[in-house]
Amino acid sequence: MICVDRHPLSVRTMKEVSPLEIYNEYHDDVQAIFRSRLLTQVMIALGSGSKPLSTLRDITGSSSQALIPKIRQLEGLHYVESVKGDYALTPMGRIVEPGIERLVMVMGVLQRHRDFWVEHDIEGIPPEFLRGIQHLYNSKVVKDVEENIFVVYAAFLTILKEASWIHGVSSIMSQVLANAIKEAVQDGRPVELIVSQKLAQTLTTGPYDTMLGSLKGHENFKVYVSTSPIRLGMTVTDRYLSLGLYRHDAGTYDAATDLISTDVAAISWGERLFQHYRADARPLELP
Repeated sequence: MICVDRHPLSVRTMKEVSPLEIYNEYHDDVQAIFRSRLLTQVMIALGSGSKPLSTLRDITGSSSQALIPKIRQLEGLHYVESVKGDYALTPMGRIVEPGIERLVMVMGVLQRHRDFWVEHDIEGIPPEFLRGIQHLYNSKVVKDVEENIFVVYAAFLTILKEASWIHGVSSIMSQVLANAIKEAVQDGRPVELIVSQKLAQTLTTGPYDTMLGSLKGHENFKVYVSTSPIRLGMTVTDRYLSLGLYRHDAGTYDAATDLISTDVAAISWGERLFQHYRADARPLELP
């Protein structure tokens, strides 16, 4: 008598396969795209919509003789097809292309700001937001120098001055920063701060307790205490994102270096990070 498993997809018959095992089996297909500059360029170019051969020539800076064999290769992989004389991604191609684009953007942001990421503790950024780090590509590093030790502070004041609203996440504070925030609140702009538990204790003692007490009646000012650790300093407004991290070597917050961006994608990333901390934070009782 033959025993037939009536549940062929049951847990006991399924084997968990690691990404490395999958790569070992399909590495030729994985490498097919990244092995060639033209293959990668064509895939990314078609990610924004179908294009004629002439446009692909302009984008890649290549001749038809060099380009057509690569397009045929992508057609053979069923990633690209000809549609009314233009070239477009197939349904399979539309699945693959976003992964290629994201990897390119991630490598771009890591290389463009390489020193910033190498010198700082990037794991202070929550993992789910590290996975979206490509949104910070259009940023610049602002750093204090010997000739001007107030570069970062001046940039911070500009950010606050031009802001319609201010959202901040921080584990550090100084009287200078506190006074700048106080002025923004008294100017009538909405300000919300999320601070670490350690910083919350500091803010309830002198000299910060006096500053907080003077703002207690302002409906446009709110302070929250994060229930999770904070290992960064961030200010996000309607126009800017400013991100500071702890130094990798010393373990102290680097107040002399900030990553600043006016890019919409970066600001949106920063606001999502703010809401991430805001979700589980509790209000701080003002003095």
